[in-house]
This record gives sequence, structure tokens and C-alpha cells, in this order.
Amino acid sequence: MGNNTDPGDLIDKINMLDIVLTLAGASLSILGAFVLFFAHYIRHKSGKPTDEVRQFLIFLTVADMFNAFGLLSGAARFLNSKDSTDDKVAACHRYEELGCIAQSYITTLFGMSSFFWTTIIAFHLFWTYEDNSPSSIKKTLLYHFITWGIPFAITTAAVSKNVLGSDLSVGSGAWCWISACLPNYDRTLWMTISGKGWEILMYFSCCAFYLLIKWRKIKIRRHRRKMNIGSLSPSQTAVQSDVETKPHEDIRFLLLWLIEVVLRIFGTIRYLTAAVRRHTAKEIKNYNTVDKVLLHFQSFGDSAQALCSCLLFCIFDKEIRNLLKDNFFCNQKRSEKRPLLTRQTTVC
Repeated sequence: MGNNTDPGDLIDKINMLDIVLTLAGASLSILGAFVLFFAHYIRHKSGKPTDEVRQFLIFLTVADMFNAFGLLSGAARFLNSKDSTDDKVAACHRYEELGCIAQSYITTLFGMSSFFWTTIIAFHLFWTYEDNSPSSIKKTLLYHFITWGIPFAITTAAVSKNVLGSDLSVGSGAWCWISACLPNYDRTLWMTISGKGWEILMYFSCCAFYLLIKWRKIKIRRHRRKMNIGSLSPSQTAVQSDVETKPHEDIRFLLLWLIEVVLRIFGTIRYLTAAVRRHTAKEIKNYNTVDKVLLHFQSFGDSAQALCSCLLFCIFDKEIRNLLKDNFFCNQKRSEKRPLLTRQTTVC
């Protein structure tokens, strides 16, 4: 395997700010994931119904949490090494570093799984917009096969082809991904197959599902205007009203893809510009300066998905926020009152 690495790619891009941003984003995401899991538990315990989309959110959060674990370990590795200036890496000597490959495997697998779950949520909301009946077992199994099976197959194939490793932070941050020792074509191909291609597809597909839902809602509204609502029975009116006015949670679930875009667009731009520069040999004006700025945003954004999900579905959700507050203070009051009121039951 020849060394076709662009000399411009060997610039030491990672600094302490990028490592700190990655550590902060990943740590907060892991904490946010556990808060989201706990909120789901107490919501279920309180007797609130758990719909399929909320279950899909939990699976998405699992993927984001493990991705954050991988990025956290990658940033910790950078604290003890100089990956982008290592002579062995720059010379593309084919030595194996288990930690780098293992971290790349985790982040590649669960990063793709996160893209798939985000897309599945948008598709499911569109498909079941006028039909709230639960999915069949076959459809649920198909969802899990797509979101876990396809990423597992692609990542395992990448390991078998020895394409995982240090990419000198070209397209990534303070973590490993696709080896910079690959020829230019193979490098771009595997970056596309193992992440960025699915990421861009998620952007457009989720946007399309969102627009289709809005279009369908407008059609239903226009159809209702043409109908004589007063001639319908109360039960029929209730059904149509339920179809037109979806719960506000559905809007937040649809916004998941927009959050992914805001957080990950910086890495997407870096991937596209690096690919154009790599294959056209065209010098992009101020490339290194802009790339370093985008790297700062990517370092936090790529690791912050679970954190944003926690903010959207826990902190900014009044119902969940009250459940968390009541559960915490209720337990605290019980522990304070139990020694004093042994014959009474504490009620919060």
C-alpha cells in the first residue's frame, strides 16, 4: 500500500482547545444520556404511556452515548501522544495500534447507527402520521437490522480491510477514523461508506420526510375546510382533529435531524473540501485557516448529540422536568423525614 497522503494533510491541526472541546462535549453527552435514561424510567414508572418513537429515541441515545465514549477515549489518547506529527504515522509505516483501531471501530459503528436511527424516526413519523397503530414485529425487527446490522457489517468490513487508523485529523478531530495511509481514492471511498455518505443522506432524507409531513398536514387542513364539519358525528370530528393536530412531541422528534445538521455540518464541510482538494489538486484559498476554525466546532459538535437530546427532551420539557424535580426532592424529603416520622408515610 503506497503512501499517497497529501503533504498538506500532515499539518499538526490538533491543539489543546480541540481536545478540551471533545472531552467536554463527550462527557456532557454521556451525562445527558444517563439523565435521559433515568427520565424515561421515571416516566414509565409514573404510568405515562411509552410510544414507539420515544423508544426509538432511547435507541438513538444509546448509539450517541457509545459514540461519545469512543470520542472521549480518542481525545484522552491524544493527550498522551502526538498523532499528527508521529514519524511512523506520517511515513505510513504499517504498524498496528490497537487502541486507535478499537476507538475508530466504536465511533464508526455507533456514529452510523446514530444516523440510521435519526432517519428511522423521521420515516416512522411520516409513515404513521395518519395511522397511530403500533408497528408490526417484522417492521420493528427491520428497523433494528438497518440501524445496527448495516453499521456492524460496514465497520467489520473496514477492520478486515485494515482501513481503520489515524487519519491525521483530516475529516475528523482528536480521534482516529480512516487511515491516512490509504491511497487517495480508497481513503475518500471509505470515508463516504463508513460515515459521511450516510450523514449527508440523512440530511436530505429527514428534510424530505419533514416537508412531506408538513405537506400532508396542509392537505388534511384543506380537505377539512371543504367538508361540512358540522354534519359529522362527534366521534368522526375527534378522529379528524387528532389527525390534524399531532402532539407537540412529534415536532421535537422531527427536529432531531436539524440538531444533527447544526452539530455535524462543520465536519461535513471539512470532509467535502478535503476530498475536493485531494482529488483535484486544487489549492483552496485560506484552506488551512478555515479548516482549523471548523475543526474547533466539529470537536464539540460531533460529540454533543446525546447532550442536545437531553436538553430537548428533558430540560426543555416541562413534564419531564417536573418529574425529575419531584422524584429527586421526594426522595430527599423521605430520607430527611423518615427518622422523625416513623409512624407516618411521607407524601410528596
